[in-house]
Amino acid sequence: MDNLDGSRTDKAEVIAYALAEGGVTDKSTAVMVGDREHDIIGAKTVGIDSVGVLFGYGNREELENVSADYIVETVEELNLIFS
Repeated sequence: MDNLDGSRTDKAEVIAYALAEGGVTDKSTAVMVGDREHDIIGAKTVGIDSVGVLFGYGNREELENVSADYIVETVEELNLIFS
């Protein structure tokens, strides 16, 4: 979450904060699900896998250009990755 004081405005900072607050120490158990390149880049910066979703604001080309680990079109496809 962005703070009004300007801290945690970078997506990687937001992800790192969420991991720390959630007590996640094993990054292999975490994944960033996002619809824009900033989500994928942030995930790569903190060292977690990423799933680009096409049911948000981004598009396939944007997510492919930043090498999302997975790209899905629907929530059902997202569920299949993790089942």
